[in-house]
Amino acid sequence: MMNRIGKIIILLLIVFTAFCGCASDEEKKAAHLDKGKAYLEASEYKNAELELKNAIQIDPEYLEAYLQLGQAYLMTGNPREAFRAYTMVARLDPENMDAQLKLATFFMLGSKLKEAREKVDLVLNRDPANIDALFLLAGILDRQENLSEAVSVFEKILKIDVEKTKAYLGLARTLTRQGKLEDAEEHLKAAVKSDAKNPRTHLALFSFYITQKKYDAALAVIKAAIAENSANPDLYVVLGNFYFIRKDRDQAEAAFLKGIDIAPEKVKPYVAAAGFYDATGSREKTLAMYGKALDLQTDDVRLLHAVARYHFKIGEPDAARTYVEKIFEQKPGYFPARMLEGEIYIQKKRFDQALGVFEQLVKDEPRSARVHYFMGIAQLGKGEYKTARSSLLKAIELNSGDIKARLVLADLYLRERAMDLAQEESRQVLKLLPDNYPARMIMGNALMMQGNQDAAAESFRELIRIDPKNPAGYYRLGLLQHLMKQYDRSMVNLEKARQINPRLMDVFTQIVLVHGARKEFDAALARCDKQSEIFKDSPKLLALVQNLKGEVYLARKDIASAEKCFQDALIQNPDFLRPYYALARIYRSARKDDQAIAQYQAILEKNPEQATPHMLLGTIYDMQKRFDLSEEHYRAALKNNPDFAPAANNLSYLLANQDKNLDEALGLAQQAKEKIPEDPSVMDTLGLVYYQKGLYDSAIREFSDSLEKIADNPTVHYHLGMAYYKKQDLEQARQQLEKALSLSTDFDEAQTARKILSEF
Repeated sequence: MMNRIGKIIILLLIVFTAFCGCASDEEKKAAHLDKGKAYLEASEYKNAELELKNAIQIDPEYLEAYLQLGQAYLMTGNPREAFRAYTMVARLDPENMDAQLKLATFFMLGSKLKEAREKVDLVLNRDPANIDALFLLAGILDRQENLSEAVSVFEKILKIDVEKTKAYLGLARTLTRQGKLEDAEEHLKAAVKSDAKNPRTHLALFSFYITQKKYDAALAVIKAAIAENSANPDLYVVLGNFYFIRKDRDQAEAAFLKGIDIAPEKVKPYVAAAGFYDATGSREKTLAMYGKALDLQTDDVRLLHAVARYHFKIGEPDAARTYVEKIFEQKPGYFPARMLEGEIYIQKKRFDQALGVFEQLVKDEPRSARVHYFMGIAQLGKGEYKTARSSLLKAIELNSGDIKARLVLADLYLRERAMDLAQEESRQVLKLLPDNYPARMIMGNALMMQGNQDAAAESFRELIRIDPKNPAGYYRLGLLQHLMKQYDRSMVNLEKARQINPRLMDVFTQIVLVHGARKEFDAALARCDKQSEIFKDSPKLLALVQNLKGEVYLARKDIASAEKCFQDALIQNPDFLRPYYALARIYRSARKDDQAIAQYQAILEKNPEQATPHMLLGTIYDMQKRFDLSEEHYRAALKNNPDFAPAANNLSYLLANQDKNLDEALGLAQQAKEKIPEDPSVMDTLGLVYYQKGLYDSAIREFSDSLEKIADNPTVHYHLGMAYYKKQDLEQARQQLEKALSLSTDFDEAQTARKILSEF
């Protein structure tokens, strides 16, 4: 009997415990739901998510919790999780039309129009007058290009909807797409009339008039909007932008400042004014406006980024970096700031750090064309042309309209002498932007290098048409005509370029060369004297003129005057390479080597801590092929002046040519390139070092850059040909080696060039 009673008691205890446990779970999930709702009302969405998830963990089919959770995800901008939550609601309660409509919206935003239509039809079958469902249906039809049906749906909404504004605006958009502009205008006017206090209706009509280029009507609309909403600063921003586009800067400035005046506590008018002052070139006012905006919102990462971008734009990377660091304090992974950080490194030529940033960004955002583009730029900065090409191609693959990437790639192909590829990239740009100046320039240069002179001339004439105030088009056409021996035409275009900018050294040089080709030596010398007056305050440019003047005297066989000009060039700029070679050639041809050596040694005996005499001695010994002595003097020059670029360049060339100490040679060549980056001899030297190290793409780039400036140098053509030969690009190799031999038959490597050609 006792056993039986005991069993009954135990059974009752189990039932009681289970009952109490269930009641406890119900209470717990209800408590979590209540807390979640409270957090939602307080806009504490992350806390709301946590509470609602706790409720669902207790009851995986808790309908009300899923409804609230979907709302929380929407508020935090997490559409994927919101979609999952509302999918669960629809499964648990198929009659919940609100959830069905939200799912329809997600499907439409994801371009899954069939699934969206199924959900909308489900709602409309139950409630044909459901306004939200009808708007979604109209949107789906619009996306499907079924404009007539979309119009019918909007008209149905107008019959049902009391407010009508949204329907008027939607109907107007669809009618505009149909080309029914008068009807669209009437519905936009009806929207304004039905809701005159709503700025959105005015702005829709304003935008319509702007697209139709009815500027007076647009101005009247925005002024009417301001009259109805005089305390709305955003409308003054719109008015300011309108005036700016219409090139009425005074009225634009007044509108932006009015927006600030009526709402000094709002950030947007200050940012708009900063943009205006930036566009009009007022640096101080731009910074002042950004400063006032930051006073209002010190920690706004978007505002901090805008300010950082502005400093970067005006060439203040350190200031930009300061704001980037402030952004990282607020939001360490902020993508725009990380991008800017990489761009700052590029601007400061810190390419290793830039690559570190962009390599990480590629992992995080592999589909970002912009990231791949800047990674390519950083790789170019490091001389990694093959990987740069791959990055740029990836950027274009992700965004075929990436103009910047195509232009950089086209320029890279041009320098690598891949003319067809350079033209193709330029052609793609010109399809999108027919008057793109850089693309047209690359096209013309590629055609000129291919020997297609007529087509090249047409491209350069297009440059002149696109921008008649830019001297580059006249210069390139004049250069081409010089090569074609059309000297009169060449001079006409070169003179036009000179008139636009008298300080362009390339233009002046070509004018002197045309005079030289005509044997007009007096005219060439007169040009040099006139240009010296223009450059009298610039020693480096004066050195260029004196060197060119010396070349003219050499052509006239006035050796004494030529020697003086070259010496004067070195007085003006001791870092200038060409006068050293010119003087050495003069001494060699006059058999005055020993006299010159004795002269410079005597100078060094009086003052041994000079770099220039050592440089001259090294150059003379170089030409005598007494390389041990030339190396000794180049090293002595560098000992006296470690930053002496000419000696660094020549020592590097000497080492590379003998295939020894290549790491030292590379360091010396890079040192010279940093000091005198535009010197073609330095480009040739760096290219030779790359060649000897087996970096043929980098070598080709440097040799090609050198030939841009000294196109008739047989040695550089030979170097370029050998780089192509090592790459197994035999056609390019043949062209360059033949070009070298056509320019000279007795340069140092001529025999090797002939031997290589005999193997083809």
